[in-house]
Formats: sequence, C-alpha cells, structure tokens
Amino acid sequence: MSKRSEVGDKTPSSKSGASGTTPKAGSKAVVPKGTRNVVPKSMPGPVAMTKKDGMLVPEGYTMRKIEPAKNYDVESFARAMNPDFAPRLKKLFEPETEAAVKAQQTGIYIGWRLPEYKFDCQRVNDMSKCFCSHLLGEHAQYTGKSVRVPCVQGGCKCKGFAWVPSRPEDVGEFWMQRRRDFDPSTWRAKCRCKHTHEEHEAAGMRRCKTGCGCGHFNSNFLCAACDKHWEDHETFFETEQDRVQKGLPVGEMYLPFAEMPHLRNIALTGAEDDDSRYQALVQGEGSIPRNRAIEAPGNSQAFPAPRGGASSGFKPVYD
Repeated sequence: MSKRSEVGDKTPSSKSGASGTTPKAGSKAVVPKGTRNVVPKSMPGPVAMTKKDGMLVPEGYTMRKIEPAKNYDVESFARAMNPDFAPRLKKLFEPETEAAVKAQQTGIYIGWRLPEYKFDCQRVNDMSKCFCSHLLGEHAQYTGKSVRVPCVQGGCKCKGFAWVPSRPEDVGEFWMQRRRDFDPSTWRAKCRCKHTHEEHEAAGMRRCKTGCGCGHFNSNFLCAACDKHWEDHETFFETEQDRVQKGLPVGEMYLPFAEMPHLRNIALTGAEDDDSRYQALVQGEGSIPRNRAIEAPGNSQAFPAPRGGASSGFKPVYD
C-alpha cells in the first residue's frame, strides 16, 4: 500500500484546505496546528467572547453561576442546580399533594405502583390521565373497593383506568421543560415503537393502531420512582383499612415527603418553614387524624416512623 494514502502524508503537496498551511515534517496530525477562527456557516464572522467570573462567554449570552452543593446528597445537588428549588418542587408535586389530601378526606386511596411494592410510585386523583387519554374524573364512579373503572366517554373502549404519565417530569425528563418553544400540552408517553399511548388501543394487549406491527405497549421510559417500565405497574383503588393490612402508608404518611417535614411543607405551601397547611390537616381538616393518638409534629419535632416499617420509597430525580 502506498504511504500516500495514510493520514499524515509527508509529501509537501499535502495542504489543509481551510488554512492553506502545510503540516510540519513528521507530523501525524489530521488538521495542522495553527491559529484559525472556527466560524459556523450560518454566522458572518468570528464569535466575540467576553470573560465573566473566569470563564469565556459569547457576547449576548447570559451565564448563571452554579454554586457547589453543600453536601453530597440529592437534595443538596438539587438546591445547588435550581435557585428556584421551592417553587419548582411545589409545582412538580402539586398533583400528588392534592391526590394525597383528597385520599385522606374521602378514605379512597388511588395509587400506581408495582404490585409487590410497599409504596406508591404515583398518587392519583380525578385529574390524572388514563392510557385512553381521558381523565379519571371522566371514568365511571369508583370506591375504595373498585377493581376496574371503565371509561364512560362515548366511543372509548377503555375497560379500566390505567394511569399514564402526562408530563415529561413524571418520567424524569426534566430537561424537556428547558427547551425553547417546548409546549407541555403536546407531550405524550411513548412506546418503544416510537408511537404515543394515544396511538395504541386502549384495551386488550394495547396494540399499536398505526400498522407498525407493535403488538403491545412497551414504554420507552422508566418510572422516576422505581426505574421500572410502565407496563410493570398497576393502578390500585384501596381503602385505608386495606392499605394498613398491606403495610402501605396512610393518613399523614401518605403525603409527599412525609418523612422529611421541610420538604413536605414545601410541597404543601411552597415554604419549608410554613407548616400551616399540614397543621390544619392533622388538627381537624378532612379525616387525617381518624382516631389516632398522634400529636401533630412541628418542624422542630422528629417525624413518626411509618407504621409497619413502610417507607415512601420515593427517589427524587432533578435536572
């Protein structure tokens, strides 16, 4: 083989098309060293740079300084990466917070989880979306003993409510919200066949309706709480008594971050030192106390351990 075909040809005629310079003798560099301004085709000239806090930043761009985390734990990293940590956390958990409060008031707990797990990956309420794309409130009446809650919307073949993610945050895709011009209302959970749950049949094997040959919905995402696929989960309708017998959290322990009062307060009120809503709940609003001789703990008190040794099991994921 001729050595002229190798990278790093030593012949004087070899040139770098962009700069017109020749590589030094013996050099094996594909691109010869030199001072060149790399300019994207769409830009008229070199990008002007300015120095801010010891870093080069393109002119016209803003830079947010990232403060290092105080401790090596998920919460510290989340606070360091998100200066708006509290309002973002409250917004993220609003659906689950309201579901937990309603469950405690009605005695009907609706959770989405793996059958063998002792915690719910998602708390469900009437505004939660079903695989058929209709809300739980658009399905038939249900109780804490319901097994299958069919959809009652005309023409829908859904035979039983099955919770499905309706936000990218539900599956840990927090970066989607940061994309320019991202419209949250257009986001849909997808199958590995690349088609959405709305393009699959609402009942049976949930085959794809596009004709791609997909015979069953297999999620291309994982649960943000347990790292398992959507199809491994089930939606359960339960009474408080049923959950106690199964060792599942009920009452105040069903609230998001029940074991961490400062985060629980953020989920309820948006401020970690504001436990007013929590105190209102446990002191009489709704049915949380329900014949329990448990003093409502404040921010300075240790939170009671879950009954039956149950843990919430939640694993927060932040961008």
